[in-house]
Amino acid sequence: MVLPEPREQLYRALHDALLGERDHIDLELRLGPDAHNARVLRFLAEPVRAGSAPVRTVRAVCRDVTADVRARESAERALREARAQRERAEAVAEVAERLREAVLPGFPPELARHGLEAAVVYRPAGHAARVGGDWYKTRVLPTGRVLVALGDARGHGPDAVTLMAKLRYALAGLAFTGESVERLTGWLNLLACDDGEESTATSVIAHYCSDRGLLRWTCAGHPPPLLVRRGGVRFLDPPPEGPGLPLGVLPGTPYTAAETPLRPGDVVLLYSDGLIERRGSDLDRDASRLLRAVRGGTGAGIPPGGAALDAFARGLVDALMAPDAEDDATVLGFRRVEPGA
Repeated sequence: MVLPEPREQLYRALHDALLGERDHIDLELRLGPDAHNARVLRFLAEPVRAGSAPVRTVRAVCRDVTADVRARESAERALREARAQRERAEAVAEVAERLREAVLPGFPPELARHGLEAAVVYRPAGHAARVGGDWYKTRVLPTGRVLVALGDARGHGPDAVTLMAKLRYALAGLAFTGESVERLTGWLNLLACDDGEESTATSVIAHYCSDRGLLRWTCAGHPPPLLVRRGGVRFLDPPPEGPGLPLGVLPGTPYTAAETPLRPGDVVLLYSDGLIERRGSDLDRDASRLLRAVRGGTGAGIPPGGAALDAFARGLVDALMAPDAEDDATVLGFRRVEPGA
């Protein structure tokens, strides 16, 4: 009844015991038609002899330990699977983070010559494997306008980072056509729609015209930008037709632009929803929390200089983002300054 592999172990142990070469036996014997459905017996035995006489018998006891063995094997399988899942999650996080580092830029030095200084802070989600799809782009265009954009691709991990990279690189190229932000947003929407049903994203795409001090921007399902002016804080007025649908929802969706005149010293904040959204909260509560945090961080105003703007953005993220946040967060702040300052 014993299966072949433990049977050989049993024969060898009994052989050695009868020859006096071992003084005890402790084996697990599997009985049954196959290893998967076998019963498991613990076989304990010892040789019996008088003094130096030859072994005359072997006495043994068998106990059915099938339930214990199956519980142990189940726990070992669960542990192996948990280790494998952790290794996969760590690999996914590493790939996603390397992709992100490869595609997220710094700021072009010519921004200051066109009347802007900028700072950005990115903070990943609390769980390393949940790297998300936040992206941003700033670039001085041949027309003299400055492109400023921030978006959030749906989901986490390599899929989100891949979509983020597609949108960012597409925008970087399309912006050189000189087309309006309305047309650029529409093109990105078509790109996301062609990428598949799950490829959705939100964005704010803006042109800053330094000669007019004017910001023209569209909103595709994204949280509205904030304006910090002389210590006051408010959300920018939305485009005339309201915020448009997120990218990738419906081909041919029209987008309209809002126009916001900026004064010297004005700071505009773009941010992803991971900065403010909380489980069980609502949009009004999230917006109020953001306004309080910005007011608390500005005080009498944000001091001049890129370092002060960067410190303010970092303080804002520290104040709003929980250590165990489930989504990554990005804050992109830019301030109107005198051109060439």
